[in-house]
Amino acid sequence: MSVSLYGERSVPPVSENMDPIVQQLMTDGALGLILVDATPLCDIERYYGARPFRKALEALSQRISSRLSQKIGQRYCMVSAAMEEEILLFFVYGSRTDAQFFGYDLPLLTRDLREFVSAGLKRIVYPYLIDSVDLPVGSGVVFCRPFQRPETQIRELISRTLEASHFEVERATREKGDTLERILLEEALSNVYEPIIELADHTVIGYEALIRGPHASGLETPAQLFSVAYKCNLEYELDSLCRRLALRNARGIEPRQKLFLNILPTSIHDPDFSGMRIRDELEQIDLAPQNLVLEISEREAISNFKVFREAIGHFSNLGFGIALDDIGSGYSSLETALELAPDYLKIDMSLVRGIDDQPPKQELLRGLQGLAEKLQAALIAEGIETEEELDAIRELSIKCGQGYAIGRGAPFCGSPDDAS
Repeated sequence: MSVSLYGERSVPPVSENMDPIVQQLMTDGALGLILVDATPLCDIERYYGARPFRKALEALSQRISSRLSQKIGQRYCMVSAAMEEEILLFFVYGSRTDAQFFGYDLPLLTRDLREFVSAGLKRIVYPYLIDSVDLPVGSGVVFCRPFQRPETQIRELISRTLEASHFEVERATREKGDTLERILLEEALSNVYEPIIELADHTVIGYEALIRGPHASGLETPAQLFSVAYKCNLEYELDSLCRRLALRNARGIEPRQKLFLNILPTSIHDPDFSGMRIRDELEQIDLAPQNLVLEISEREAISNFKVFREAIGHFSNLGFGIALDDIGSGYSSLETALELAPDYLKIDMSLVRGIDDQPPKQELLRGLQGLAEKLQAALIAEGIETEEELDAIRELSIKCGQGYAIGRGAPFCGSPDDAS
């Protein structure tokens, strides 16, 4: 079987460079290590094969190497673990007497790389991994011991640094969990409302309520908020608060317009989301149940299918519309939409991005149009960011859309958020 089937290993194993690394340790008397555990990228190999995995790993290693070269020149050697090529090792050179470098500069460099990797990772793993991914990044130092084999010392350094990298992820998660708990207690979230329009005449048919976290909290976006909530088992609490604030701050929607509200299927178990309470809250902002459209993502529909079907029946009986979000994002087949028959199908932005010059995406959207017609559902294109994408969506005769090219989300005038 050809090696090309799996792609080439772009980062050599540590065994191929052990001699110069050992020599550096013995000459300098100390050796630093920055370790990046890219094991989460193995999901790419699991679902799409070795070649895409190695392509993503190569892009990651090159990105880190470029950053290190900017910061410390060529004072490092890039290798990977012997068997686990997804564990990237950057041995950093410095004299045993350079306390400033090993004691202060190396930890700061590691922190910089951690943020640098996080900022660019979404682009590296796209389109294979859709959810956010955290890669453990840690650093360590070993001092040369003349009575112990250098190879043993280096192996122990790798082991300690790997453990430290995972400890750092756990520490950061706990800190963000504490921050999220404070946000929930103080209800320190705000809303913006993104317009959804009829593309033919720019009539606003409704608004999607979007949540925002406190500035400089590290939890500003919905993805950041719900990622931490999932890890800290606070999804229900966050979802409940998002719903309540979205309704409270929605003063300004006209009676003919819809309010699109993202929810989890488990919302049916929230007493604050009972029919009577929701009707009361809608009346306070001069809306009826028919004005409310509940969005549940395609992913949630698959992982909680029975709960989702129960939720649809419950919410439909209350008079609410149902939207299936993230259509085309790769989580399921079209049978899901056929089975659940929502009122709205929202095309995931991954299909919209660059659609103006990608015929395969255009064909996929034509297929979704046919599905929407069979379901008698309205089709909405999300995440339209350029005039070219907007023109292409119009040419495909998709009736509704939203995104930066149409209108950015903003608070309603007179809402509590706006007043603050």
